[in-house]
Amino acid sequence: METIDDLVADSSALIDGYLDPADREQLYNRIWHCLRWQQHDPDDRIMQLIIRLYDLFVRVMPVEHRMMLYQAAKNEVEHRRFTPAVFVVFMQNEIDEGIASTATIDLLAYSKRDWSSLPVGFKALLGIVEHCMCRIPGALFGAAITFGDGNLLIGLDTMAPHMTDRHINMAARMQTGYVHHAAIQYWLSIARRMATREDQVAQSVVGSCASALVRYHQSAFQPVVTDIERLYPAWDFDPAVSVKQHWSFEEYGKLIEPQLFGIHEAEAGEKIFGEVIKVWCPGSRQ
Repeated sequence: METIDDLVADSSALIDGYLDPADREQLYNRIWHCLRWQQHDPDDRIMQLIIRLYDLFVRVMPVEHRMMLYQAAKNEVEHRRFTPAVFVVFMQNEIDEGIASTATIDLLAYSKRDWSSLPVGFKALLGIVEHCMCRIPGALFGAAITFGDGNLLIGLDTMAPHMTDRHINMAARMQTGYVHHAAIQYWLSIARRMATREDQVAQSVVGSCASALVRYHQSAFQPVVTDIERLYPAWDFDPAVSVKQHWSFEEYGKLIEPQLFGIHEAEAGEKIFGEVIKVWCPGSRQ
């Protein structure tokens, strides 16, 4: 196939005639071929073709095989044979929370800084969410939060109005095992804004915030909270994350105790944040 037209025509025939899920290798190879083609010729027809192929890929391939494709693409990025833009394919088209959130984090990490010192991939992320160009926006939003870069907070507030309470609930499940100060503070800020509202949606969001904060404590690799500065792009720095300050869980619990009690007292509905206080401030009296 020497031209895009040839590739599109042949791939369309492949998609239309795809009846045997056992022939997955052909589908895998075709998507990979299109991803490689896109790197040197980012024609919109290639992107549309990738979307069609990936839709079929999601329907017939188990998640572990889709993760293999993702890891192969990431390997190409790490060796600078692909640009980080390849991660957008997985952010937009995946239905698996793990793959979509990982792609979001990697897009941010491997992006260069723009004029405002934010990773250029963050602008792409905002566009994807604002224009409803992904299947599971909650996974992308949650990944951007847990990424832990405090410089992204204003952008996250721009993204938040596009999230339903179900999206927020999904976002709360996005965990990496690392607990960052900026992420915790962002979940606290959402809870603080919603706690006084009595409607069901607001109470659901407060519950998701509480869930995220409890999960951070329970799923951490180490009982440490860090305030970090990220360096972009990640491949130019070793390490790509600079720790500005860190706290033990006990120290951090004391630091956020007034915030937790403030939210708990302000809650118009069920006092959900009592559970967060038990986890982060076990010695406190409620």
